[in-house]
Amino acid sequence: MKVKKRSKDNSRFKIQDSRSGFTLLELVIAVTILSLITIIIGSSFRLGIHAWEKGDKETGEIQRLRILSGLLSQQVASAYPYKMKFEDMDGPAVIFRGGTDELMFVTSTADTSFGGFKWIKYVYRDGSLLYKEGLLPDKKLEKKINGDEEVIDQDIDDIRFDYLSGSGEWAESWDYGKELPVAVKVKISYFEPFVINIPMGAKKGKDRDDAA
Repeated sequence: MKVKKRSKDNSRFKIQDSRSGFTLLELVIAVTILSLITIIIGSSFRLGIHAWEKGDKETGEIQRLRILSGLLSQQVASAYPYKMKFEDMDGPAVIFRGGTDELMFVTSTADTSFGGFKWIKYVYRDGSLLYKEGLLPDKKLEKKINGDEEVIDQDIDDIRFDYLSGSGEWAESWDYGKELPVAVKVKISYFEPFVINIPMGAKKGKDRDDAA
């Protein structure tokens, strides 16, 4: 007795076998989805790194500008009405001069062996803040105040100085004269302007004439 082959059952098994794998279209779709997921994860990672670096840079910049603001505030607030005779002026004048991008004044020093006073100059030029100082009295002051400044910050977008007179008016400049300004307003980069009050401003104080 011959046993008949069940061709239908075999074909059914074959169909099941073919369905147990992936078609080419399914593989393409899977690879595409995996690629998209990889791209999204990579982009998110890069954005996260960029945001972290930007935040870290901004934090460092804010800290740096705060230190600079503190230094300016401390020095300008201690400005002293030191008087000196200049060649092109009739009598002695207070050493305080400034414009929108530069400032020069005199402060007292802790070391009285050198006279107890020093002059300080700030200049903003080409994105850098320059600094220079010297001791008083000094007969060659007018020659020394220009040139050879030291760069204390070379990454400042902008800086501006304004000066408050005794009459309550703000001015863009201040020249050698009889008194100090009442206050100096400073604007550094994107920071809000801050005002530095000068206790000895618009007051006669104690005249200290340089015999030079």
